[in-house]
Amino acid sequence: MKTLCLTCAALLWAYCTVAQCNDYYVISNGSAWSYESFDAKGKSVGKNEQKVTAYEPTPNGYKATLRSIMYSDKGKKLMEADLEVRCENGTFIMDMRRFIPQEQQKMFESYELKVESDNLEIPSRLAAGQTLKNGSVTLTAVGSPIPMKITVTITDRRVEGQESVTTPAGTFTCWKISSKSSTQMQMGMNMNMSFSSVEWITEKTGLVRSESYDRNGRLSAYTVLVSRQQ
Repeated sequence: MKTLCLTCAALLWAYCTVAQCNDYYVISNGSAWSYESFDAKGKSVGKNEQKVTAYEPTPNGYKATLRSIMYSDKGKKLMEADLEVRCENGTFIMDMRRFIPQEQQKMFESYELKVESDNLEIPSRLAAGQTLKNGSVTLTAVGSPIPMKITVTITDRRVEGQESVTTPAGTFTCWKISSKSSTQMQMGMNMNMSFSSVEWITEKTGLVRSESYDRNGRLSAYTVLVSRQQ
């Protein structure tokens, strides 16, 4: 759960175009973010460093490549990947493949992959009570001697309202967004996990804080923005 929350949190941040394609996700080549994740007791469980390494304007927005590096609480590099993001007609679109937990990604490395995805979106304008598009991704290993498949689904996304949030990066006026997530894994045996999340995003910076709760509503992990470089 800790790694899943770190992965998810690592994957929900900030971007945009020269023409301000999306108010909450403003980026340029070289933009960078630093996040730190904690367990329910406030103990650090890892960090995530993100940097835009390629940025290309498009007729209706932009597309960009983000280098994401995850570290353990001891500073050991756990995972490094290039992530693709894009903005179209004011809507920021998140590739759901980023929500696959890192342990499972490593298990699939040796196989050809079949990917079925319905991406998440963040519109350029938010309002209290607004519902947002759900997302899902299914990863299937082709040629595996045993069935290997993982499905991550994010549903019930709702804008709850505005709140002030303080992190090491500063104090921000944010929109609070709640959602529910489920992960189904088939790797010789079937496993299911479910939890709920709350995220706070702000203009130009994107994700400022996220919290994950178990099925009983107890806090299991949280992530905060440590620094942001425009």
